[in-house]
Parts: sequence; structure tokens; C-alpha cells
Amino acid sequence: MVASSPMSMPAFRLMTVVALIALRAVSAVALPRGVEVRSAAGLTVYSGDSATAAFLIVNHETAPRTVTLTLTCDRGTVTPQRQSVDLDAQGWRPILVHATLEEAAGQARITASVGASSASIDLVRGIDLTRLTWKQLFVPPTEEDTAYAAPSLDDRGWMDLHIPALWNDNRAAWCRVGVRIPAAWKGMPLRVELRAVDDNDITFVNGKAIGRTNGWDTPRSYTVPQEVVRWGEVNTIAVRVDNPTFGGGIHRAPVLLIAGNEAEPVGNEKEPPVAGVARPAPGVIGQPRPLRPLHVDRGVLRYPEGSEVALWGVNIYPQSWHQFENMRRLKLNIKNTLMTDLDHLQQMGVEAIRMHIFDREITDGEGRILENEHLDILDFLVSECTRRGLYLYLTPIAWWGGPNENPASFSAQTSKPGMVFVPSSVRAAAHYLTAFLNRRNPYTNRAYRDEPSLCVLEVMNEPAYFLYGDIEGSGYPPQGESEAVLARDRAEFRRQWLQWCAAMGAEPEPGLFSLFRYDQMRRYIRAMVGAIRAAGARQPIALSFFGSNGDDIVQAIADSECDAVTVSAYPGGWERVNDGHNLMRHAAPMVLDARFNDKARLAYEFDTPATNTSCYLFPALAAHFRAGDVQIACQFQYDSSGTARWNLDWEPHWLNWLYTPAKAVSYMIGGETFRHTPRGVRYDVGTWESPARELRIGAMATSFTANNGVFITNDTALYARSLSWEKGGWMPSRLPVDPRRIVGTGSSPWVDYGGLGAYVLTRTSAHRMRLLLNPDARLVGNSIAGGLSAPVAELESRPHLFRLSLPGWQAAECRPALGGQPIPRTSGGWLLMPGEYEITRKAPKS
Repeated sequence: MVASSPMSMPAFRLMTVVALIALRAVSAVALPRGVEVRSAAGLTVYSGDSATAAFLIVNHETAPRTVTLTLTCDRGTVTPQRQSVDLDAQGWRPILVHATLEEAAGQARITASVGASSASIDLVRGIDLTRLTWKQLFVPPTEEDTAYAAPSLDDRGWMDLHIPALWNDNRAAWCRVGVRIPAAWKGMPLRVELRAVDDNDITFVNGKAIGRTNGWDTPRSYTVPQEVVRWGEVNTIAVRVDNPTFGGGIHRAPVLLIAGNEAEPVGNEKEPPVAGVARPAPGVIGQPRPLRPLHVDRGVLRYPEGSEVALWGVNIYPQSWHQFENMRRLKLNIKNTLMTDLDHLQQMGVEAIRMHIFDREITDGEGRILENEHLDILDFLVSECTRRGLYLYLTPIAWWGGPNENPASFSAQTSKPGMVFVPSSVRAAAHYLTAFLNRRNPYTNRAYRDEPSLCVLEVMNEPAYFLYGDIEGSGYPPQGESEAVLARDRAEFRRQWLQWCAAMGAEPEPGLFSLFRYDQMRRYIRAMVGAIRAAGARQPIALSFFGSNGDDIVQAIADSECDAVTVSAYPGGWERVNDGHNLMRHAAPMVLDARFNDKARLAYEFDTPATNTSCYLFPALAAHFRAGDVQIACQFQYDSSGTARWNLDWEPHWLNWLYTPAKAVSYMIGGETFRHTPRGVRYDVGTWESPARELRIGAMATSFTANNGVFITNDTALYARSLSWEKGGWMPSRLPVDPRRIVGTGSSPWVDYGGLGAYVLTRTSAHRMRLLLNPDARLVGNSIAGGLSAPVAELESRPHLFRLSLPGWQAAECRPALGGQPIPRTSGGWLLMPGEYEITRKAPKS
């Protein structure tokens, strides 16, 4: 019976100097521009008397720079001590240096400086456990036999494991490695450091439990008892990983065995200040119309005259995916249905439409555009947005497939992570972006880049990234890719990793991986931004923050040429129906990484998912976004009036002007909140364990208890459900006597209505009102289980009594909007069918 073998290289190579680093700035917040130096990577096994550490130098300026890098090591040596570095405009350079540690020192610090910017790496004597080949065995989660940790156990039949790694197996995983601990270390304190284990762990040395921690991202630091160590021999370190939900693993470096007591634990190193610019104070929010170009100034999206943008929108997809297919199956005229939907959206106060283009429907393998019906409907939609004064936020690359995808398209042939680095796919994407923006819309006779409605371009919808585990195995959880595509892209990823390390003059090791991904991501962003600008497009360019599974990706986006970052919000998820659950805590003020301070912020998607009747959360989400300086927020996804009856498309998402009246008005209240709340607002929603049941900001109030929300000013009243002074009712604020615009469902102090649809009452002059009454919407099913055989809601056109309680309108007349005789009064009001009406009163005699 034998334990895991140590790695095959000579034992002295395991006596390492390890750099405790992260890809982040040590320079102060006061250094937003110029040239910055950061610690980047240094987890490497040294040979003989030298260790390698890595730094990253970043030029934030728009002109090339040549700088001098100065290096020092307080208890050792570093080579070189000075180096001249040439940097392109907004360029970056990784720098590797070699250091030694004094024999008597347990720790040293390498410091790199460029002007006033500096960064440091702590060097600690120890062994980098990520350089070794581990063994792994999955067992039932209830099995707790610690014999799997015994050094005498024969684990040669277990799977090889290279960490850091993630896996998608909810069984318990035993992970073991054999490591020779030098006899010269006898008497030195030893610690096992695990930067992160998802979710929980128990860690053993030679069969002895040395520590346990619960928490998927909690750093671990466990003291190794001297009596369990076999000095000068192979010792077995075993980690039992408990992963009850989703992905799990020993998923973040460093993973170390440290000798000596001078170094701080890995997870306790002080977080350095984050470099970033100061955000401007909130300013005047501009009017969206007429359509005009947007630009980003110091991280704020502005109109040409300098006022701030605040646009509330939705995602729609009539030209693509299953919505396109469902409309065809129902034999709908898609363009006519789209016109109706846009009418409804404008009634709801929508100012922006966001779409990720299903590029697989309209491209080939080289990124050339294929003319077809999908593009024709998109062209028509773009022309309608321009005609109606709606802003258009486009994401040209969705990556996702669908029932009408071209299997030969470039993204269909590429894994989601591969979109960032596979050379043929990057070239095809760049070609497609340029061609898409140069393509002329036959409905407007303008190139897409010149469409007045096109306000923002987001490169790709929800990107994903390979992890270190993908170099030798699998770390990324697949999102529908074939095994062949994943294997090919992982092989290309590994090839580029080895090539990059060779070009740097370094051995491949996990400590350099973050710098490699940073470099790869920066090159990808530069290629995509370059393709968009090569087309002549001047719109702000955004990058999705989604899927950023490491600080290196975050930093690459923050340093890049992009103008904006995009975020999302889906409180409660969609594993259950969320009606009746208080999700107010999910709407706490958004705080975004300060490194994004010079980027505008957009919410590409959000919703109150998996809800049928909840109508309190949209206003709170609007406040959440404004707290984080978000300036465009687009709900995902608005259901077409042609399919909303069954909710046929994305099941957790259900919003429609006719079929979800209370949710639609709640969404409108969110829009008013978004438009009237300054950037950076702060408020309290309680704690995670005890969330607030009500939130009030300015003219908005929303209540989980009442399942209602309002937006009320001197001349406007919006309420998602009935307002009442009666016992059990909810009346959150002082009410105007005579509002000029009323939107709601149910009854209120101004309107008595027994119908189940939304209504809009608008004062068009001193003595005239316009009334819109929607049909009753009766819930008959569950939105997350809809289908053609299982409708979610039915529309019914029935008469209901409508009474006004506004001063001076008691004797008003009501007639159909298209003309006709006054409708007879009954019980103090009118018996009205769904439709549009004009209500008039006589002018007082002078």
C-alpha cells in the first residue's frame, strides 16, 4: 500500500519561495491615471537559489510611455534592480524578476516602483501545492470514513487532479497529494493554506485532521502539528471537499504548505487600496427625446448637452429564438404584432429596447452576414425604434443557439470561453461586428452605425472563461457545447498558455495564470473594440461583467478601452415560484468595484423572476440600480401580446401590458423611480436575515406586506394594486387632491373600478381627460409552467363600473374616444367595456 507519489522532479525543487500576490493595485486611489505597477503573479518553484515573481505595468494614458521600473528586496536579492519599459498607448507589460531569500529569513518583500506607483510581493518559504499532481475520489456525501486520509491508503487508482479546479459533482470529494517535507525544516512551524474551497472542507495531514471550515470563498489557514510530520519523507495531505450545491472544488490559488511563522496567513493579507477615479457627483437628468448620441464622460453616460442619461427599458426578441418560432406556429403577422407591442411598451413608459442578437441565425463560419427573415424583422424593429424615439441597446453576439441557428456559424463552432481566444473565432467575430455595423438597413437606408436610435453597443452577451483546471482537465461548467468543441478549445487554451509562458521565459505554473488570462482578455477586448471603431461606430462600447470568475478578468475589463460595464439582477432565482417571499434584501444599494469608476454602468437584464402576482420589487430594483450609478436598465424579457397568454418563451420571465396588469404597473413605478432618483442614492433594506418589508425613496413607496407599490407626486399617481384607507389597506403617503395622470389597477381615492385590467387616466386639458381601460386579465395557471395546452392568463372583455372621485368632475360626460353619444351614467359612474374614452366637463361660467 503506497501513498501518492511526489512530483518527479528533484526534491530540492520543492523547497520553494512562494509569492503571495493578487492581480490588483497597491497604489492609492489618488492615482487614477498615468502608469501603474501591480503585483501580478509569482507562485513558482525555484531551482537552486532563484525564484520568479511577476509584476504588471499598465499605461492608462492615450499616448505611449517609456518608464523606469525600480525593484528592491528587503531580505534577499532581486534581479534586475532597474529596467526601462516601453508601453503602448493604454498598453500593458508583464515583467518577470528573479529573487533570492536570505538563508536566515523566513520572509522577504519584493517592491516594484514606477514613479509614485508601487506594488509589493511577500515571499514566503514553503511549497506550492498546485505544482503537484493530486489524486481525487468521489464518495457519497453521507460517507465520512476518514480512512481515505490515511497515508497508507493506495490511491493509485484514483483520478489525477490538478488544482485549482472546479467540478460539477455534488458528491463528497477526497483530494490527496504526497509532498516531501525537508528535514531541514524540522522545528519550523508549518501551515497548510487553502485560498478557497467550495463549499466546505476537512483537511488532514498523515491521517490527522488539522482543520475544517464551512464557506465557499473563505480562506483556510491550518497549523500542522509537529508530531504528525514525517521530516525528510513523503507526507500525505488530504482534503475532503463537501459540495452540496452547484459547482465545487479547491478552486482558487494559492494552495500552500508554508514553513516559518513570520508570514501572514494567505487569506488575511491586507487588501491594498484599489486604484480608481473619483465618480462625479450626480447631475441633472436629461430628457430622452429627441433621440441624440450618447457619450461617456468620467464614467457617466451623458447627452450631448451634458445632462445625464437615465433610461428604463426591456428586452424583446420577436426576430429570434423560440419567440420567432412560437409566433410562426401561431400564424401571427410578426411585424403587426411587434407594432402592437411597441405601442404597449410606450404606454408603459419604456424608453430603451435591448436585444442580444442571435448571431448564429445570421452568420456563417467566417462571420459573414446571411440575409434572411430574422434580419428583415430586426431591420424593421430598428426602423420603428428610430421612428418612435426609442433608444436601442444592441449586443451583436449572443453566442446562444436556437431552433433556427446555422450550425456552421462561427459561434456554433466555438465554446463560450473560446470566443475570447480561439483565433478563428476572434477573427470571425471582429469581421462580423464590422460588417454588422456597416450593413445598410433597407427600411431606413442608413448603416446600423448611423441609426439615431442605436445608443450603446455591448460586445457579447454573458461571456464565460476557462479556469486553470481547463489546462489539464475541466474546470468550466459546459453551457451546451459538444464534447468535441470543448476538447478542441481546451487544447487551444493549453497551447496558448504554454506558448505564453515560454515567451515570458517561465515554467508553466498556476501563479502566472492570472497574468496570462489578464493578457488574453485585454487582447480580446482590444480586438473587439477595434472592430467596432473600424466600422466608424462612435457609440459607447460596453462589456458584460457577467461570468467574471477571477480578479484578473475584472481588472482586465477595468483597464480596457471599453466605456461601460454591464450588470444584471434576478432576485430569488427561478427554482421556485417567488410569490410570497420577501426578496427586499436583494434590492440593497448596489456597490460596484471601484476599479470600474471610470466606466458607465448599464443593467443589461433584470427581472422579478418566477412571479405570477408579486408587484412590489420592481421599484426597489430601480433604487438598487440607481444606488450603483446604473443609467440604462432593461427588464428581461417582455412577452409579446401574441404569446403572453401562454408565456411560451423564457418561462421564469413574464411581463406584458395586458396579461400582467399589476406587474406592468409595478414596472412603470420602477421606471418613474429610476428616472427621478439621483445616482448614488443610499437607503436601508434591513439585513439578510431580517429584510425590510417596506421601502420609501422620494415619491416611491413599495411594500412586501401589502404586495403593492406607488409613485405619487402632486400631479401623478401610479399604484400597482388598490389603495384604501380601510382596515387592512395600504396608504403609504400623502395623496394629491387632483392628480393629472393616474395609472393603476383596482380602486383608489380617485377611482373606483372593479375590473381586473390596468387603466390610464390622463388630463389632456383643463376640462378633458383621456381614459384607457384594458381587458380583465384572469390568472388561470403558473407562469413557470406555461404552454399552449396550459394558458397562464386569459383576457376577458366585460363591462365594469368606473367612477371618478376627482373634485369638479362629478358631472362629467364620458364617450368613446372615436366619437359618439355620451355613455349613460349609472351609480355615479359609467358601465364601460375595455377601450379608449374621452371624459369632459363643462368649463365654469366666467
